[in-house]
Amino acid sequence: MPQPADQPTGRWPTLIDVAREAGVSRATASRVLTGSPRVSQAARERVLESAERLNYRVNIAARSLRTDRTGLVGLLIPGFRNDLYGPIADELAARLRGHDLSLVLGSSDWSAAGDLRILESFTARGLEAMILAPSIDRSTALAAAITHLRTPVVLFDRELQGIHRDSVLIDGRSAIIESLGRLAALGHQRIAVTAYGPDLRPGRQARGAFMDGTAELALDDDPSLLLRMTGLHPGEGIDIADAIVASRATAAVIGGPTALLATCLRRLRERLGRDAFPDRLSLIAIGDQLLGDLCDPPLAMVTRPVDRIATALADLLVARILHPTGPVRTELIQLSLNPGASIGPLP
Repeated sequence: MPQPADQPTGRWPTLIDVAREAGVSRATASRVLTGSPRVSQAARERVLESAERLNYRVNIAARSLRTDRTGLVGLLIPGFRNDLYGPIADELAARLRGHDLSLVLGSSDWSAAGDLRILESFTARGLEAMILAPSIDRSTALAAAITHLRTPVVLFDRELQGIHRDSVLIDGRSAIIESLGRLAALGHQRIAVTAYGPDLRPGRQARGAFMDGTAELALDDDPSLLLRMTGLHPGEGIDIADAIVASRATAAVIGGPTALLATCLRRLRERLGRDAFPDRLSLIAIGDQLLGDLCDPPLAMVTRPVDRIATALADLLVARILHPTGPVRTELIQLSLNPGASIGPLP
């Protein structure tokens, strides 16, 4: 690792090094670097110039002991195979920087034990606030841990029983019911819907949308049309495609990471032919619009507004930091159904 300029080999510069270089006391250097106004302009300039020359960085852990602020916000996500979280982390980090906050990312690797491990790590580091999207939201152990947190918390698309915290929720139910309605208007009755398990809010949303949508629209409610997703690995796309074909569905609403969706589309073309969409199957995908645009024909897509999600998360978090005792707030994010040539009338 390269060493800062003018420093002995084997260590990084200390506050004493900066003070000595600037010709001031350690206390004066500390006041400058922690933003205290009780320092002359001349001394401030010398200290800042010395700190820059020596490549000195304030020790965040030490500063937190003095000010009770780390400026760090933890983001707990279940994993990186879901390509929603990367773009949201980028957008969120940009918005938090405007409030002098930095993002610390923790992935639980789709494990309930991992959720608790990351939460404990965040707590031990004294993070200023947390945004939590755990791998499951029906864990009593996780709910108990969150209950005892004293730091501001915003939940992202999760509902934990007995937990009343600020949250940003995605209205997946309405988007799926709208998709079912669009397909029903084209004459489709057997419409397959993919859904994760009931231990995660998006899974409950999809399952509820299937049950309510088929009832409201008088569609076939054959249980084989509700396709259980068990993971995010691209290979699961093959199983989903085979299940769609086996269900004799004439249309489908499928969600998942881009790699999984791409695998599913390729398998459906293998089973149904190159002109599968919409001649053999009308298809609406939930995911990244880029996938829809790259397909031939272009897919009808339900897309998630990453910028609005990130803004809502940042706004709720900053408001909670500034007003710890304010009322709990929930922001519901609507999704957009974008037309595409992958849907058509019932053959």
